[in-house]
Amino acid sequence: MKYLIGISVFIVLQILFIPLAIVGITIAFYKQVYGSKKLGVSATAIEILSGRWTMDVFGLRKDLTSIKLCKVLPNISVTALWLVLFPLYAMRKITGKNTFYPIVPKQGYENLKDMVMSRTVYFDNILERNLADSEQFVVMGAGFDTRCYGGLVPEHLALFELDQKKTQELKIQMLQKANVDLSNINFVEVNFQTNNWLDELILAGYDTTKKTTFLWEGVTLYVSELDIRNTLQVIKAHASKESILVADFYSKDFVTGEHFPMMKKTLKTLKETNEEFGFGIPFQKNDKTTFQSFISNQNIKLGESYYMGDKLEKGTWMVEAELIFE
Repeated sequence: MKYLIGISVFIVLQILFIPLAIVGITIAFYKQVYGSKKLGVSATAIEILSGRWTMDVFGLRKDLTSIKLCKVLPNISVTALWLVLFPLYAMRKITGKNTFYPIVPKQGYENLKDMVMSRTVYFDNILERNLADSEQFVVMGAGFDTRCYGGLVPEHLALFELDQKKTQELKIQMLQKANVDLSNINFVEVNFQTNNWLDELILAGYDTTKKTTFLWEGVTLYVSELDIRNTLQVIKAHASKESILVADFYSKDFVTGEHFPMMKKTLKTLKETNEEFGFGIPFQKNDKTTFQSFISNQNIKLGESYYMGDKLEKGTWMVEAELIFE
C-alpha cells in the first residue's frame, strides 16, 4: 500500500514539478559548466559532488562534508538539485526506500544513471578494507572528493590531496568557509602533465617506505594510455610493498559515446570545459581478460574488482579495481 501511495504521489509531483525541474536543470547546468569554466576548475568534479550530496540526502551514504561544500561552492546549486529531485525524495519518505533513483543495483547490472552511486560504494568497499592497515592515504586528482574528512579514514593516517592550483585553492577556500577542519590534510599543488608530481608529494612529507593507499578516481578516461602506464610505474617504483592503488578504468566504447548514446551530448559539453575523454580499454562483451592483461603487463597484481554492466547486453563499461604493488 505504501508503495502504491508513493508511486501515485511521485507521478502527481513529477507532473507538477516539470516546469520547476526544467528551471533546476538549467540552473545546475549553467553553474556546473559555465560557472566552473569561469573559475577555471573541473566541471565533472561538480557532477561527482552533487552525486555524493544526493547519496547523503537519500540515505545511501553519510557525507556531511559534501553537504557543507554544496552549500558554499559557487558552481553548484542545492536549490536546483531539490527542484529536480524533490518528487523522488517525497516518494522515498512515503515508501521508506529509493525506487528509481538514486540506487545501487546488483553488481553487474549498473547503468549510466547508477554511475556515481555504484562507483562510490565500490571504491568505499576497497578503501575501507585497505586504509585500516595503511600508514598514508594519497588522493590523486582529488577534485572535491571528501573522503579525507569523514569516518572512512582512520585517525593514524597521513593524508595527502593532490590537484591543480585553481581547483585546490577553491576547495580549500570553500572548506574553510564551511568550517571544515583541514589541519590533518597535506595539500599538494601539482600539474600531472607538466611536473613531477612525485617530487612534490615527497616534499610534502610522503614516505616511500610506508604502506600507502592511493586513490585515483575518475581520472584515467581523461588521460592517455602512456600517461596511465607511466603513473602506474612511478607508484610501483616509489611505494612500499603491499601498497595499493584504487582506480577506475573505462571501456573504449564508453569514452567514444558508443556504449550509451545519450553520452554524445555530454561529449560535446566536455569540449566547453576542456575535459575531453582520452583512453578507454577495448573490452569484449563480458570479457575480463583484456583488463586483466593490461594490469598484469605492468607487473602489478590485480585485487578486488567490480565490472560495472558486465551482466547487461552490451557488457562492461567501467571497472573499479584494487591494484597491488608487490
